[in-house]
Amino acid sequence: MWFGQLSVAVQDGYGTPGYDMGIFDQGVWLLSRFHAPFVTVMGRNLFGDHTSFILLLAVPLYWVYPHAQALLVLQSCLLAGAGVPIYLLARRWTASTALATALTASYLLNPALQNGNLEQFHPEAFLVLSIAVAIYAAMESKPVLLAIAVAASLLVKEDTALLIVPLGGWVLWRRNTNWGLAIIGVAVAWMAFAYEVVISLLLGTTSFYANRIPFGGIGGLVSAPFVHPVGFWRYLRSGYKPFYIWQMGVSFGWVFLIAPEVAAIGILTIGENVLSTFPYMQQILYHYSLPLVPVLALGTVFAVGRLATSRARVAATVLVTGAALVSCTLWGLAPFSRQTYPHLNPNGGQVLAINKVLKDVPPSAVVSAFYDFVPHLDHRVRIYQWPTPFRATYWGLYTQEGQRLPFSNQIQYLVIPSVLSGVDQTVFESIDSDFQLVGQGGGASVYRRIAGS
Repeated sequence: MWFGQLSVAVQDGYGTPGYDMGIFDQGVWLLSRFHAPFVTVMGRNLFGDHTSFILLLAVPLYWVYPHAQALLVLQSCLLAGAGVPIYLLARRWTASTALATALTASYLLNPALQNGNLEQFHPEAFLVLSIAVAIYAAMESKPVLLAIAVAASLLVKEDTALLIVPLGGWVLWRRNTNWGLAIIGVAVAWMAFAYEVVISLLLGTTSFYANRIPFGGIGGLVSAPFVHPVGFWRYLRSGYKPFYIWQMGVSFGWVFLIAPEVAAIGILTIGENVLSTFPYMQQILYHYSLPLVPVLALGTVFAVGRLATSRARVAATVLVTGAALVSCTLWGLAPFSRQTYPHLNPNGGQVLAINKVLKDVPPSAVVSAFYDFVPHLDHRVRIYQWPTPFRATYWGLYTQEGQRLPFSNQIQYLVIPSVLSGVDQTVFESIDSDFQLVGQGGGASVYRRIAGS
């Protein structure tokens, strides 16, 4: 309830940007209106950017309540929902309601979970729940539930196999050889299909994010520890990487290391995050860490449950809970945390003024809007994040960056800050004669294209 309310307040207070809130809001809205999900905010097909077919489950929400806030509340519910399998497994493995409650609370207090919850909306929220259910089903030998959870996980994103393959390995080792082999085979086959067929057909390339792989690609990365060991070690120690690993582990008191086999299901995913050249993947502020939180939580439950005596289990749980409280206080976004999430007061004068100005934009108009206005205007077939298309920025396959796109003369409305600077000011000065101001307030300005220009 806290994070659902807070995420909605951030949205209402113009605290969510076009990347990524506007992407998913426009994409789900397009699907709910039976349009092709070509998201003009980013210039790519929603399912070509990532094979997040799980988002089809969110479409009915937009038939009932077509607002970005629906996705944000759904996200909070999905993240909280993972607490159910965590609690059930903890109750079974510790034989204690109190310990199970404390271990589940430690999951919910996790700062990576809380920060990911507030980073707009991302399909990884579905994965948090589905991977938690999958690990629960694997450990409890529930094959039907396991199959459903694995299928749901694979539909979240093309690289989910990095979680599912280790899960299959654990099932093969600890539960059933045939189940394990089937899970591994399906995960690898789906990942290949997602990249080589779906993304390739929709984007015309399978390597849009390949620049995030260090040392020149997969081959160079695999050989780097042997060919360039010093450089590889320095790379691992650079940037946020060491502190990121510390934060992820210390939030659970490192207790999962007592019996690390379940926590190790996340080894490929945390490796992907740490090895990436994209620094956001090595910070708990962003959604890339979300799927790791339930894995480490369940790994912690497993480790506590493996302790021989009730006294040892109580001591370990106290350590986990204490670490969770301290971590949440330092890095989380709970009411008692040191940090807050900045946003305008949704009922304040500035927000009310912006809301009034944005009403001047017709619902069918083709719009270019500044990033924090996009998620409030993206329920339309065509909207672009300023300064696109007048100066392409993070649009399409990034092959036209800095260029004026050929359809720029089709933009009917601009929604931009009243005060611009730098490149934004330069771009606006090059087109301002084609537009007239029709509304202004709260620091936002709405311009309409002059007829015939």
